[in-house]
Amino acid sequence: MKTHLKGGEFPGVLRGPELARTCANMDLLVFPSRTDTFGNVVQEAAASEVPAVVTNEGGPQHLVVPGVTGYVAQTNDEFVARVVELARNRELLGRMGKAAREKVAGVSWDAAFEKTYAAYRHCTLEKSEERTGQKKAALA
Repeated sequence: MKTHLKGGEFPGVLRGPELARTCANMDLLVFPSRTDTFGNVVQEAAASEVPAVVTNEGGPQHLVVPGVTGYVAQTNDEFVARVVELARNRELLGRMGKAAREKVAGVSWDAAFEKTYAAYRHCTLEKSEERTGQKKAALA
């Protein structure tokens, strides 16, 4: 990529304040991966009011609201067309960026884990009720 994108910047892995500054300076997250399982970078960009264009494969597609917080491209041609569209339409880019920020407001690892724990509690309670019901039926 460095050979073909002479004006591109390739900072490598970023963390903390450096990552936050970099995200805040982006206009658009172009994320062509078809194998990424989640796509934290999509949420990190959204937190900085940066919409994303992603593929329809892998986890990032579930983090973008198509046409609202970015685009989920079905084909390579659509992917390129959506990137060009947003690069040319600053108003739409801004509107999607604001929507992306609103979507991730309140997202945290604590909240994600709490949802997981709630699902476990639900399943555990359901199994417990099934066992209790089975024992009562056997006694009757």
